[in-house]
Amino acid sequence: MSTPTPPSALVNAVKTLLRPLVRLLLEYGITFPYFSNMLKTLFVEVVNEEMQVDGKRQTQSRISVVSGVHRKDVKRILEEPEDTPQPDRKVSMSARVLGIWLGDSRYQDDQGQPLPLPRLTDDDSPCFESLVESVNKDVRPRAVLDEWQRAGLVTIDEHDRVVLDPDAFVTEKQFDDRAHFFGRNMRDHMATGAFNLMPGQDERMFERAVFYDQLSEESVAHLKTLSNTLAMDVLQQLNEEALKLSEADAKKADANHRITFGSYFYTQTTHAPHNQDRANEDH
Repeated sequence: MSTPTPPSALVNAVKTLLRPLVRLLLEYGITFPYFSNMLKTLFVEVVNEEMQVDGKRQTQSRISVVSGVHRKDVKRILEEPEDTPQPDRKVSMSARVLGIWLGDSRYQDDQGQPLPLPRLTDDDSPCFESLVESVNKDVRPRAVLDEWQRAGLVTIDEHDRVVLDPDAFVTEKQFDDRAHFFGRNMRDHMATGAFNLMPGQDERMFERAVFYDQLSEESVAHLKTLSNTLAMDVLQQLNEEALKLSEADAKKADANHRITFGSYFYTQTTHAPHNQDRANEDH
């Protein structure tokens, strides 16, 4: 339940984190009236679905009081058919296939790099077809291969093997795919920060960042390369371990949890005072 006067530190933090989002929205023609209606619906949904009182029936009046949304709008929103788009199954499946190719030793060489895979084989040896079918038997591996080739994610070598370019999945230009993971990744990052600020939370989720200023362009380039290398090593190790645990836990009764672990690197030209703190660790 919100307090009568929101903490000013929280209000300032929200304004800070919304600024780049507002800039992105405006770039794609999403103006304040559109965003305002979207927020109104979200306020009603969050109160209705996540802030129920044990032993009491959720009412439109209570939702209106807690959310600040007019009761007429609450009624309209609750009675509207749900039209929230579901995650793109094609995007989710591609991410799963990629995770196995990068994390399962059967599909890796001695250095832990993804092996070039034959399209199909006559025995039980790893191939692209068996990889795709291990994730979804209802999707034709050839259809996945054609789409990945079109997007530049894989190539076919002189031995008719499918060769993965892991970096292509990071830099590929399909907007819908990038928007999907933008929402998914930023949602979980923000949920982590929000969880840590919730009243009564004794345990905190891990959320840290290192930040420096007064750096030259050359130093930023060096740190960007280093962070990419270190982050990919950590993500690779965690992916391999998570894949093993996921397969081992699949049939357990309590296998109803999910995790997200990510990393990011951001740089910006600033005009900070010379005596500003040069190194900090965000807690």
